[in-house]
Amino acid sequence: MSSDIIIGPAGAYGTFPAQIELEGAPYWLVRGEDGRYALLMAICPHAGGEVRLVEGMFFCPLHFWTFDTADGSCLNMQDERLMRRDVEERDGMLYAVSAPY
Repeated sequence: MSSDIIIGPAGAYGTFPAQIELEGAPYWLVRGEDGRYALLMAICPHAGGEVRLVEGMFFCPLHFWTFDTADGSCLNMQDERLMRRDVEERDGMLYAVSAPY
């Protein structure tokens, strides 16, 4: 599919979440218990700060919001979450297959 964006070989990421850059934006590559991959944008939807991994959670240092590392849901405000991109694994390669949503 021409709109898919290559992330890289699936085996290149030994630890999750893994911090990557895609199209000039910072993301966290996560892998669920079901083995499926996703990208979570490493930018806080509230204050625009770069989200960091701190003590097993994603953390925005600007206003101290925290996010679940599995799905990007905000632990401080239930209606907020990190933007997500779907990921597919094909022939050992990972591809971003959606625009951020």
